[in-house]
Amino acid sequence: MASQTPYAQLVGTWIFYVAAAQTAIPDLDAVATGWTEIGKTDGDQTLQWNGTLTAFSNNDHNGALKHVRPDAGFTVQATVVDLTLENLATALSMAAAEVVAGTSGALTTKKFGLKHEYIPTRYAILARGGAVESANTMSAYGVFPAQLWIPQGVFDGEPSLGFGKSNRPGAQFSFKAEVDTTQAAGEEFGYLLMQSE
Repeated sequence: MASQTPYAQLVGTWIFYVAAAQTAIPDLDAVATGWTEIGKTDGDQTLQWNGTLTAFSNNDHNGALKHVRPDAGFTVQATVVDLTLENLATALSMAAAEVVAGTSGALTTKKFGLKHEYIPTRYAILARGGAVESANTMSAYGVFPAQLWIPQGVFDGEPSLGFGKSNRPGAQFSFKAEVDTTQAAGEEFGYLLMQSE
């Protein structure tokens, strides 16, 4: 088995892509055809498994006899720094089509309304990248490619953009997976795929 030096695994800038909900995952070594890139991150990504356990006991025991997880979820959090209006619309769980081309005087423009949709747009999401972007080295098994795929979910959160002298604004997002009952058992929230050797 190949190995990497510490801190070289699953780190660095990721590139996120979106497509219509339930879009199939591309092969690990293939171009993400049919997926729209929403940009690179600032280098910090969080994968979070949601759902606490509930304990059950009976009258004969004062300790837990069984645990169940009544609610489960999976969330990806990141900050996209490529802030075109189309990328910003997507990170707000809005359709990129809501960015409207037009003119202002003699200038060509794009306009984006600031109000959130009542019903968020569902997407599939794909993440690729890592310590060496061009090689897509996210794999924990060596300098190999890897990708994260969620077949269905929505962008959540309340991003704020800070424009200042010492910072570049980024759109923070939290992508919450929804159960996709068309997927194989255990993969209803998607999966991580890594080349292992």
